[in-house]
Amino acid sequence: MKNDSDSDLDEKIEILKQKYLQRRKQVQDASDDDDDDDDEGAGITRDVCRPRSRADSAEDEEEPSEEDDAPEETNVFFTETDVTLPSDLRSSSSSALNRGRSRCVLHVFQEMMHIYEKLQAERVSQQAWASQLCERECDLQQRETVFQSSVQTLRVQQEELRHLQKLKQQFQQEKSELEAALKHKTKENKRMKANFDSLKELNDSLKKQLNEVSEQNRKLESQSRKVQARLENLQRRYESFSTHRSRETAAPKACDPKPSRPEKPPSNKAAGKAAGPLLKLLLDWLVEGQLMEGRLGPRPSPHERCARVLPMLVEQLHGATETALSLLRCIYCCLLHLERGSQHTVLTSTLRRLGEEVSRGSPGVSPLLRSSCLHTRVLSSLLVLKTLAQVDVLAQAVEVLSGAVRSDEGQALFLEYQALPVVLALLRAGSPGLLAPSLDVLLQMSSGSPGSLPVFLDQCSSEDFFRCSSLVLRHPRLEPAPLEKMLVLLQKLSGVRKNKRLFKASSLGLLLQEMHRTSDHTHTHTFISINLSSILLNLGMLSHP
Repeated sequence: MKNDSDSDLDEKIEILKQKYLQRRKQVQDASDDDDDDDDEGAGITRDVCRPRSRADSAEDEEEPSEEDDAPEETNVFFTETDVTLPSDLRSSSSSALNRGRSRCVLHVFQEMMHIYEKLQAERVSQQAWASQLCERECDLQQRETVFQSSVQTLRVQQEELRHLQKLKQQFQQEKSELEAALKHKTKENKRMKANFDSLKELNDSLKKQLNEVSEQNRKLESQSRKVQARLENLQRRYESFSTHRSRETAAPKACDPKPSRPEKPPSNKAAGKAAGPLLKLLLDWLVEGQLMEGRLGPRPSPHERCARVLPMLVEQLHGATETALSLLRCIYCCLLHLERGSQHTVLTSTLRRLGEEVSRGSPGVSPLLRSSCLHTRVLSSLLVLKTLAQVDVLAQAVEVLSGAVRSDEGQALFLEYQALPVVLALLRAGSPGLLAPSLDVLLQMSSGSPGSLPVFLDQCSSEDFFRCSSLVLRHPRLEPAPLEKMLVLLQKLSGVRKNKRLFKASSLGLLLQEMHRTSDHTHTHTFISINLSSILLNLGMLSHP
């Protein structure tokens, strides 16, 4: 709109300029005739030059009114172009004044001046209005930019809200689905837990029944083995009795007219006949092993000979009185050899029959455990401890052995027959009824004579003894009395320098140190504390007494 008004105004000015040039040319032609005008008129012309020119321009503008727009139409053009008339109009206006000096020209000039002032005022107002419009347009543009950014922000927020609402709905849906699945899983877990508990109870009951059945089966197997062994023993006894009976009735006296005399007990001759196979085997053993030299061919091993001769020795032990000690010595040596050998010979029934023969004896003959001979009592007790498993019989044998080692002879026999492993086997079994008497035997041996004590301590200086001692000290039901006896023996062993390695290897030193730290140091356990302190001092594990 503004550009169109500027172009129209330029066209108007161009038209006025052409008219002005034509009028000027006419005035110059007329001015050649009026050269003699006075100076006063020229001064007047100079004074009113500019107004006259403007009036003339206004008059000239009135002439093309038929072709151009009226002066009022210029009010609608919003332009910043200066609308002042050119200064060349002075000559034309002065010439017009000089020619006419009429009032009409002056009136026209005043009207033109009035129109010019209106145009100037209108131009100023239009410029102010244009500046206001520019400011309002800039403000509107800024507001439009802010509004567009706000609209864009609102659109983004609305989109985010819609997306958030969609996510919220999706979350609620997934939450409900997960809650339903969780309830289903919880119900399933409860059901499985109930089933598991019922299965566990059933398993426990079945396990308990299995243990009971296993225990019953084990007892039945043990009873079966015992019955089988007794049956074999009875069969052997029956065969032996049948052999003796047939030999006694081999020479009938049916043709003797004299009345028969009462039968006499079997003589030594019959007993000698019964011991024939045993004597033959022992003589062959002696000849082949010691007397005969340079024999060619393989010889039976001592292990095989001991396994073959042991049942015969047990048979000869029945009812023997004078040869009982020799038989016991030979039987014990055979047992030691079989235990030390690499081959494991099963002689369960023979060993059980041996233990029963030694502990119970035969009818009319007192048991060998109650023999008046100390040597016989020691060997009998050791054989019972090696062969039987009844706790009452074992306790009786331990009591016999404990009474035997109170004397120097009994201690010498204990060391001679290497009875320490037998006592350690009882301690390792952990039977409460056999623990105290077994420790009594060891305590008696540790307080023996100066000749037997070093040998006993040397036999005790082994890894087997220290492992067994550690097992005894860790017994959950170990009473103070057996503990004192064990500590007395360990105190004497701690004085031997080479035993420090065994104390450390079996972790016995650390155990005694912990017992010393946690022990009750009252007067009731003073002896235990003193022995613990003495042992730790000998081992170098205690800095103060």
